[in-house]
Amino acid sequence: MISCTRRIEFDAGHRLVNQTSKCKYLHGHRYAIYATFATDKGVDEIGCIIDFGEIKAKLGDWIDANWDHNTILWDQDKELGNSIEKSTGQKIYYMPYNPTAENMAEYLLKEICPKLFESYNARCIKIKLQETPNCFSDVDFE
Repeated sequence: MISCTRRIEFDAGHRLVNQTSKCKYLHGHRYAIYATFATDKGVDEIGCIIDFGEIKAKLGDWIDANWDHNTILWDQDKELGNSIEKSTGQKIYYMPYNPTAENMAEYLLKEICPKLFESYNARCIKIKLQETPNCFSDVDFE
C-alpha cells in the first residue's frame, strides 16, 4: 500500500462540556490537520494516488466552509451557541460529540472524508489533528 499526506490549517474556537480544566471555557486554537490517503490500486498515470490539490480542494473547502474562523460546539451546548449567534451573527458548527481533538479527528475520518472522497480510488485512512504545538490526536482505520 502507498500513501500520501496533506496538511491543512485552520483557526477555530471551542469549549469542552464537563471538562474540569480551563478548557471548559470558550477558547481558540490554530489547528493543523494531517490527512493521509492510501490505495492498494497503485499510482495513476502520472505517479499519484490522489493529487494533493484535490485533497486541499475537497477537505480544505469543507474546513473553510464549516470550521475555519468558526465556533465548534457539541450539539448539547446549544444555549451557548444560541447566545453567540444572537450576539455576533456567527453561525455555529455543532458536532454530535464534545469537540475534543480526538472526536474532531474521528469525525473527519469516519463521517466527512468518506463522503467527500467517495468517487476517488484513494481513501482517507488517517487523520492527525494538531490542536497546539504540543498536543495532537491520531485516528486511523484499523
